[in-house]
Amino acid sequence: MGRTRTLERRKEREQEKKRQRRLTFIIGGVIVAVIAVIIVVLITVPAEAPIPAESLTRYEGIEQSVTDQGFPVLGRDIAPVKVTEYASFDCTHCRDFHEGTFSTVLERIRNNEVQFTFVPVFGTGSIQNGEGAAKAAVCAGQQGKFWQFHDALFSWQGTYANTAFSQNRFVGGINELGLDRGQWDSCVTGSYATQVVNDAVSAFRLQGASGTPALFVNGTAVDVASNVALYDAIDQALAAAGGVPVEVTPEATAPVVEATTEATTEPTVEATEEATAEATAAS
Repeated sequence: MGRTRTLERRKEREQEKKRQRRLTFIIGGVIVAVIAVIIVVLITVPAEAPIPAESLTRYEGIEQSVTDQGFPVLGRDIAPVKVTEYASFDCTHCRDFHEGTFSTVLERIRNNEVQFTFVPVFGTGSIQNGEGAAKAAVCAGQQGKFWQFHDALFSWQGTYANTAFSQNRFVGGINELGLDRGQWDSCVTGSYATQVVNDAVSAFRLQGASGTPALFVNGTAVDVASNVALYDAIDQALAAAGGVPVEVTPEATAPVVEATTEATTEPTVEATEEATAEATAAS
């Protein structure tokens, strides 16, 4: 009898343990599901991503293009001074250059003195996900908004620090700029953006520069510690080129007037019968 009760209690304990394990498994599954939903929400819901107001108009009237490697270019080919900046969105010194010196350079671009190339490297600063920022900007450039996104990234860096370059902030930014989300997503996850930023890093290493921003004027490195050095280098290159070339536009030519043949003979007057009679009487 006592043995039977012992076996029953043992079975009850085992069943209780099984129930507890099932309950623990269910609770664990619910917790995991809730965490997954939270993560999805945090990743996919656009974060605050303000676009600097001046960025929406500051590039109007300036020609934009890309190099064969996909590096963004501001300004026209006729500009005699070629300035190249190797910069990373995760670099705080690059933000300093952007917020200070770049505005002056932009006016010289507008005046056809300078053509400016931005080489989007990454990993030279302390802000997280610089590579993602570079790819996001390159893909915004495929829809004609690289420079506006470029301005926003530096602005976010100063405002949000290590949370500046989250995926949902990028999404917020492309929404603010009115870009096609599907096209942007395809670009970011595709090979094009990866190739561009990898080529940028390779080009930067070939220059042998020690940090960013690294600036070159007509292929010659410029000390970035002083904006005066950059302005002087631009002035010297401009003077050596003889200034901004004057574009020759075809002048309007005077219309060719074809000579007309004028009558060279006197009009023929036919004799009338009356005139003939008068002539006879006089004779």
